[in-house]
Amino acid sequence: MAMNDLHELFIHKLAQQYYVEQELVDTLDEMARNTTNDRMSQGFADHRDETRTQVERLEEVFAALDRPAEARDSAIFEGLEEDRRELEAEIEDDEMLNMVYLNAGMMTERIEMTAYEGLTTIAEQLELGNDIQRPLESNYDEEKSAFRELETLATAKDMKSLWDRLTPS
Repeated sequence: MAMNDLHELFIHKLAQQYYVEQELVDTLDEMARNTTNDRMSQGFADHRDETRTQVERLEEVFAALDRPAEARDSAIFEGLEEDRRELEAEIEDDEMLNMVYLNAGMMTERIEMTAYEGLTTIAEQLELGNDIQRPLESNYDEEKSAFRELETLATAKDMKSLWDRLTPS
């Protein structure tokens, strides 16, 4: 089916982001359980709870558009998940696996921020209004905050020992 207008593109991208957020609830829960870093585990658990709210906000956007919420696969997200799972299977060192989770989290947050920026831009062009734009902006703000928390964690003292151990002298 051909996509012929900006509104159709917006719905397509919204459905992809809805899929991503739904999938991330389980992914974040899994990473919160599997990491051996307490701060990271708590961060993933907190963001999992935020992500549940983000799913609800996207459902509100669909409702405001007078459409049923629909999920559409996202190749980018699937690729990130495949990469994370392959690395999980190959890495036995807990600290190195923590680094995989940290990196996966940062990559996912960057992609989500970009997705919400794109959705907001299209919503503005379509003049969809605040009932559409506000939930998207709220989700974007939470993704940006989660990314900053992961950046802070990457430079935290408890990760420094891993960097020192893995970095050749």
